[in-house]
Amino acid sequence: MVHHPIPPEAQHVWVHQRGQYGAPAPGVVVGWQHTPEHHATTSGWLALVVAAPFDDALAVQWVEAERLTSVRDPTPRA
Repeated sequence: MVHHPIPPEAQHVWVHQRGQYGAPAPGVVVGWQHTPEHHATTSGWLALVVAAPFDDALAVQWVEAERLTSVRDPTPRA
């Protein structure tokens, strides 16, 4: 059985870079999508995220759920 995340309308997150390179970027999740193609180590859930990878830029992208950490934790994990 697959469980769908039940997010609030917008959820503040830290977006971790692939391969753990670079600092996490602040972002906001605005939507979720399940993909049938996923690996054994991933859930198959993607989040549509608006992130600020740089001080003067915004990026809108689909990000694997495993790369997100809730901002309830005031510091991104290392």
